[in-house]
Amino acid sequence: MQQGTLKGALLLSGHKKMRKKYKIIVFDLGNTLIRFDHAISAKKIAGICRCTMKKIYDTFFDSPLTRDFERGIITPKEFYRGVEGLLGARISFDDFAEVWKDIFWEDEPACRLARELKKSYRLFLLSNINRLHYEHIRSKFDIIKIFDEIILSYVIGAMKPDRRIFEEVIKRAGGDRKGLVYIDDRDDLIKAAKRLGIDSIKFDGARKLRATLKAKNII
Repeated sequence: MQQGTLKGALLLSGHKKMRKKYKIIVFDLGNTLIRFDHAISAKKIAGICRCTMKKIYDTFFDSPLTRDFERGIITPKEFYRGVEGLLGARISFDDFAEVWKDIFWEDEPACRLARELKKSYRLFLLSNINRLHYEHIRSKFDIIKIFDEIILSYVIGAMKPDRRIFEEVIKRAGGDRKGLVYIDDRDDLIKAAKRLGIDSIKFDGARKLRATLKAKNII
């Protein structure tokens, strides 16, 4: 074999070995592939209750009630009754559910990149999410269909950064945490994954993510 041909073969072999480092890419959902804004639903509820916009937003976004809902501790109707009690809102469950769910839109560049990655890797979805939101997203956005495994907080009974939900990901990956790369928009969740030995990337837009994936020889 000529020297140039041998050098090229070695480079190609090395490139292929580097590509094999990761087998599974784990995506967060909210504000990574699917954008959301609780202010959309909070504004609608503000018109029918006596609470301030801030209280409604905080109740929807990060309250003990919402965390219980996302852990699957309470049902959708129990969450609805809790919101009624906290906010003094008078609205039917069906009307509330529609307002609560209508806060999402697709990050098209990020979803295109995920579909591109699907051609070469297994894809997992890992999300802190409640039942109403997930069922709405699944029915509205086709991106959900590309995932090989879907790990949801309300099903597992634990929310990121709880190590139990990350351990479920590792379990479904056959115990191979070194073969995982995790993508999330939150620094605290990235740090939690790294503490468990999962390589992680901070999501700050599809363009930057693509550049990072290229640097890691994933693309």
